[in-house]
Order: sequence, then structure tokens, then C-alpha cells
Amino acid sequence: MEIDELFMLGSQRRVVITGLGLVTPLGDSPDRLWGSLVEGQGAVRPIEAFSVEGLLNNLGAEIRHFDFLKTPALAKAKFIKELRKSRKYMARDIQLCVTAAQLAFVDARLDQGGVNPARVGIDLGAGLISSELDELAPAIGQATSRSGTFDFAAWGRESIGMIEPIWLLKYLPNMLACHISILMDCQGPSNTITEGDASSNLAIAEAARIIARGKADVMIAGGADSKIHPLSFVRLALHQNMSHWRGEPAGACRPFDLRRDGTVPGEGAGILILEEREHALRRGAVIHGELLGAGSGCDAMPGGGLDPQGSGTEIAITSALREAGLSPSGVGHVNAHGVGSQVGDLAEARAFHRVFGASPPPVTALKGYIGTLVAGCGAVELIGSLIGVNRGFIPPALNCDDPDPACALDVVRGEPRPTRNPTFVNTNITGNGQAAAVVVRGTVPAAAG
Repeated sequence: MEIDELFMLGSQRRVVITGLGLVTPLGDSPDRLWGSLVEGQGAVRPIEAFSVEGLLNNLGAEIRHFDFLKTPALAKAKFIKELRKSRKYMARDIQLCVTAAQLAFVDARLDQGGVNPARVGIDLGAGLISSELDELAPAIGQATSRSGTFDFAAWGRESIGMIEPIWLLKYLPNMLACHISILMDCQGPSNTITEGDASSNLAIAEAARIIARGKADVMIAGGADSKIHPLSFVRLALHQNMSHWRGEPAGACRPFDLRRDGTVPGEGAGILILEEREHALRRGAVIHGELLGAGSGCDAMPGGGLDPQGSGTEIAITSALREAGLSPSGVGHVNAHGVGSQVGDLAEARAFHRVFGASPPPVTALKGYIGTLVAGCGAVELIGSLIGVNRGFIPPALNCDDPDPACALDVVRGEPRPTRNPTFVNTNITGNGQAAAVVVRGTVPAAAG
């Protein structure tokens, strides 16, 4: 057993969720997100942010008309003046995350003060932030000959001086946590995890263990990412995991469906306020749920990619359930990674069967609505399940119209499914086999329907 697990299992410090904040292509509030899930309203459409000519596909889940300084959450924030000054240092990923963090802060009523800032920390998942092309193109052009050869000496001698000195500050992954900790006066532990699609769940797990060990009372946890960028589209195409879908745009990402053919890029942020339970009760906070346990695993193959048997996901879920003190039969549903790839979805399904037996609990997957948010997907998907079970329902997957019999899963489709069990597992896994799982219990009593 890992040392962190001993800390959590032996601790009397329970970790609850007191704030939810999100910015997604389906809206920036739990109610709006839930409304879209209920209505089966996906956000995948042709991209408007940039020209997609010559790229593999033109589809993505884009947050349109987003101006973070004009969002109600930030327009009224006490740090709005500092935010206006800092905007030039903030890439889109940072802007999304700051907005979601403020929404979560307000939801948890931390904006009203009364909490020791030395006991407030931050742990975030972040991804590879793509630079705006016009910020580097002149310098690259200066060091590139007419024949297309790149002159490294010219780059060091002349080109670097053409790049704005603050350029790097916009694109460092740890700047998401940096800006939030400065603006919201978080003086406690701070960390950033860059593990692709697993980042949010890993950050949430680490944040919970920091609270369980007594090193903080409140942690801001989750993640953000934006893949609505030409460089991100090119990377996805080169890695051969982007969907080639040519039908109705909203149907492109198809978790566990027989016709699934790859992922669809998206963008968004999800933030949870995690808090020690007694601390939350003393200040009268509303508790949305409780984090019961977390686990991670890795099944990277020597030649690259993940294990088609899903061993990493199996290890992560088993570890999370052990830490939570739960048997597999105690899980009400699984919010799966469900990225829409042939190999990945099947590997995940195989892992579920080994953990839960011949009849795994109901499974949902939300990427059919919003594509992959990569470093932000775990937190947003967790929030989707949490707001569902707190209403007595499991959110449905989208576009699993013809479930793959090889997966043999009970995928929730169409309408939200009533549930009496508010405990669920949220899983994510990267294309290279890094898996993470968290176990969460909502606040609806077990007798609810």
C-alpha cells in the first residue's frame, strides 16, 4: 500500500467538495451543463476560430464569444484591476481556468473571506499550451532560408530578440496555478500536473491527500486546456487519433459506439473546491459531495501507446476503491474516459469487466458532447456526474447509438437514468497509458430516487 493511501485511510480528515466552477462549450454553470446533457445537446461543430483548410477535420467543441474579462464572474471580482493588467500574460487556457476558479470560489463562498489564506492551496492539471502563430512566425521566418533550411545560428543571433520578453509567461503550464494563487491569495501548497487527459484526476487526488495529511484546509483543484488551435489540430492528426467523421458534426465523437473512429478536440475548464469536512461545516458551507478515494496506474507499452487490455485503468480503479474502502458492488456508475477511439474504449471496457465482473455498473461518457478537454476533461466530467447524482440521475452518453458488442457495457443512453446510488467512479487515461480514477459520493441519500 502506498504511503499516501495510509495517510488517507488513517486520517479523520474527510475531504468534501464545497465549490464547483466550470467553463465549457455547453455553458459555465452546473445548471446549464445539466440542461444540455438532459436535452442531448452536443457542442461539436465546424471550427470558427481559425481556417481549417488542409487539416484532417474541421470539427471541434469550441467556446464561442468568450471574453473572460466580461464574464459576470470576473467583472465583479475584487481583483478585476489586477486581472486587466495581467491579461497580456494569459493564454486562453489560463483565462478559462481563472474564470472557472472564480466561479468555484464564489460557489464555495470563499470570496466572502474568513478563511486563513495560509491554509488554502492549489493543485491543477494543465496541458501543452499552443503559442499564437503570429508571435513566433516572424522570428522563425528570419532564421529560415529560401530553401527551407533552418539556421540555428541566425535564430540565436537575431531571431530570439524579435520575440516579446513576456512570451514564455503566457505559455508555461504552471501559470494557470500561478495566476489563480496570486489573484485569490492562496498561500498554501501549490502544484501543477501535466499528464495529458489524466491531469485533472491526478491533481484532484493529490489535493485531497494534502488536505487529508493536514497540510491545508482548502484546495483549489481541477484543470483546464484548449485544443481549439491549429497546432493542436496538427498534433492530433499526426498522432492518428483524430476522428475522420463526415456525418452530422454533433455526431463525431462516439464513445463505445460501433462506428467510433477517434477523438474530437475541445476546450474548457473544471474547478473543484475541496475542503476538510469539519472546516466546511464550521463555516456553514454547502457540501456538494465527498471525495472517497483515488488511484493511478500506467500501462504504457514498450513501442508506445496503451495496453489494449486496459491494465492501467484496472490498477487505477482498484486502488481508488481500496482507498475508499468500497467493494466494486458499491459503485452506482462509472463516468468513463470514453474518448471514442477503437483501441482506447475497448481497453477501458475490458478493465471494467475485470474490476466489476461480468455485469459492470452503468457507464456514461461525456466526450460525445464536448470532445476531449485533455487536461480539463476529468474535472468537467466529474462535475457532470456529481450534478447528475445530486438530482438522482446518471447523465447519458451521447452518440452511442449502436453500442459495440465487444465492449459489452451498459451504456446510459437517451434519457438520464434514475439512480439510488450517488457513488461513482470517474476515470481518465492518456494515449500513452497514464490512468487515473477518483471515487466520489454525492449528497443525495441512498433512499432517493
